[in-house]
Amino acid sequence: MSATRPATKTELKNYALRRLGFPAIDINVCDEQLDDLVEEAIDYYQEFHYNGSYKAFIKIEVTEAIKTAAQNAAQMGSTAWYEGQEFVSLPPGVLAVNHVYSQIGASSVTPGNMFNIKYQIFLNDIYGMTHGQILHYFMTSQYLETLDWVTNSSMNRRVRFNEHQGRLYLDFDWKELQAGDFIMVETQMRQDPDTYTGMYNDSWLKDYVEALFQQQWGRNLSKYDGIQMLGGVTLNGRQILEDASQFKKDQEESLRSMYELPPMDLIG
Repeated sequence: MSATRPATKTELKNYALRRLGFPAIDINVCDEQLDDLVEEAIDYYQEFHYNGSYKAFIKIEVTEAIKTAAQNAAQMGSTAWYEGQEFVSLPPGVLAVNHVYSQIGASSVTPGNMFNIKYQIFLNDIYGMTHGQILHYFMTSQYLETLDWVTNSSMNRRVRFNEHQGRLYLDFDWKELQAGDFIMVETQMRQDPDTYTGMYNDSWLKDYVEALFQQQWGRNLSKYDGIQMLGGVTLNGRQILEDASQFKKDQEESLRSMYELPPMDLIG
């Protein structure tokens, strides 16, 4: 890969160092610090940049072992408190759970048979929509889905997930599920840069890594701020730190305002 188009962590690290002036000048940051900063930048990119994660569907087959474990409770230490174990484990890299689909809680709104409301509306209004009047149908569909979410006892409102636990808690009666049934989980997954190496060449990520390197450089030098070197050169790590901190802040603000996915609008 071209020197200006990094495709690995090492190439990205070397690219950011060259932008700071290396090897023409020494960058007083050790390799361990640089590696930590690259990981920090990737984590931030994955959490907030729209290209840092992707939607994925995970299919979980219900087994008797899963049902038995979910219906038991675990004692919390040596206390008299017990915690429910109604969860299934999700793979590493899951940022969030958007939706859970199962055979529990049949809905009269979501498609699936000719008697649901959306099917009947579409059937009766299909001729009107041929003249371009689809806005009313779209808004009505959005409203019906919101109404279904509020009134229907679906799984989606009984879901708990924490990324650091890696557990998807499903608060419903597990006896309603049978071995061999499936649960479909719509998730948001972290993009793996080692698999999709184009991520290392993202313009925002390269700028952010440079800002982190410069900030760490300034922190290191600021410990010797004001010391005069041979030849009359005076270290000014504080100025480097201030410039880098502003650069980093500008990059984070641009990410949140320009590259982060906006919250979805709600019609209802």
